[in-house]
Amino acid sequence: MRVKNWMTRSAPIIREDSNVGEALKVMNLYGVRELAVVNEEGQYMGVLNKEDIIKQQPEKGIKDFLVFGELFLHPEDTIEAVFLAFMETSEEFVPVVDEDLKVVGMITLQDVIESMIEITAMDEPGCRISLLLEDMPGKLSNAVKVLSENGFNILSILTYREEENKRRVVIKVSAPDCESVEEVLVKSNIEYDSLIKEEGF
Repeated sequence: MRVKNWMTRSAPIIREDSNVGEALKVMNLYGVRELAVVNEEGQYMGVLNKEDIIKQQPEKGIKDFLVFGELFLHPEDTIEAVFLAFMETSEEFVPVVDEDLKVVGMITLQDVIESMIEITAMDEPGCRISLLLEDMPGKLSNAVKVLSENGFNILSILTYREEENKRRVVIKVSAPDCESVEEVLVKSNIEYDSLIKEEGF
């Protein structure tokens, strides 16, 4: 999944030759406390924080208050890069720039949450299965094979290490009810911790 699929095409930006009054007006319009600043060619020059200008005269230029933003993303970056970006910063958004450093959008924490909803298929009806598997080749593929061979369409698979040599695997499948999924798992001797019916939205 790429940044371009989740970014907001418009971004709270302002040109570096603007003044404090203009910057505050844009911040109020977007309801943000910081802006991405660009030059006259639209290239990313840095970040302007409200705390740094709020007590300044409205006609004062903003250039002296810029902080160069080393953190930005490109449209082809993965959504995992976005997760790391938000772990490294307390910013409200991360600018997205093209190969010429021109701002083409932004990505916010809300965008990240929406991407997770799709990654986990929370918005689709189905049954979510939680398994604790040995962390070795073949364990996950066996569960996937059993589900697919019994006609269950897999909507998402998430996995993370829970114990030493064990991985938590959460699989969501399209199924009219969890009873039919349970029957297949039991018949195939696949142990599970929980089966949860989700209606989607």
